[in-house]
Amino acid sequence: MSSKNNVNGQAYGFQAMTPIEPGKEHELRGYLEGMHAAGSPLEKLPRTHMGRFVIVEDFHNDPSWGQRKEEHLDLQYLIFTSNFDGELDSYLDELCEVMAPEAQEIWGRCVGCPASAAGDELKAYLKHNQIDCGFFYAAYGAATVPEVKAALRQRDELIAFATSSQGLGPEALQEAFIARFGSE
Repeated sequence: MSSKNNVNGQAYGFQAMTPIEPGKEHELRGYLEGMHAAGSPLEKLPRTHMGRFVIVEDFHNDPSWGQRKEEHLDLQYLIFTSNFDGELDSYLDELCEVMAPEAQEIWGRCVGCPASAAGDELKAYLKHNQIDCGFFYAAYGAATVPEVKAALRQRDELIAFATSSQGLGPEALQEAFIARFGSE
C-alpha cells in the first residue's frame, strides 16, 4: 500500500496489524518484553526514527463513547509501527534481512506468516497486512536519522559547555567557546 498519507517529507510511516496464533500470545509478549533488556532489533536498521510493537488483546468497549454495540476481536493482534527514512520497499528489504532471527520470533507466532519469516515472503506478508496511516506526522520529516543524531550530539555538547563554563567572564567565555567549537 503506497499512500501519500504514509509520507511526511522524506519520512515514511508504516503500520502492519497481524493476528497472533491462538495460544502463542504469552510467548510473543514475553519475547517482546525481553527485547527491552537486549536492546531493540530496530536499532540495527539505521533509517529507523521510531518503531513499536503493541499487542492488542481486545477492543475497549465503553458505552460513554457512544458505541452502538459492544464488539470484540476474535484473536489478539500484533501491531508493528515504524517511522523511517526513505521508501517502504527498501526498508522492508533491510528489515527482512537484518532482523531475520527476531522476525521469526515475532511474526513467526502470527497467523499466515511464512515458515521462514524472512526475505521476500516476509516482506509480502507485512505489506499484505499493512494499514494505511490515514494521517502521518513525522517530528523530523525533512531530517534523516543521521542528521537528527548529529543535531542531538551538538545540543549535548552545547549544554555541557554551558554547564562547565558558568561563571566565566565575557572574554574567557568567548575564548573557551572558540577553543571548543571553533570560530565559525
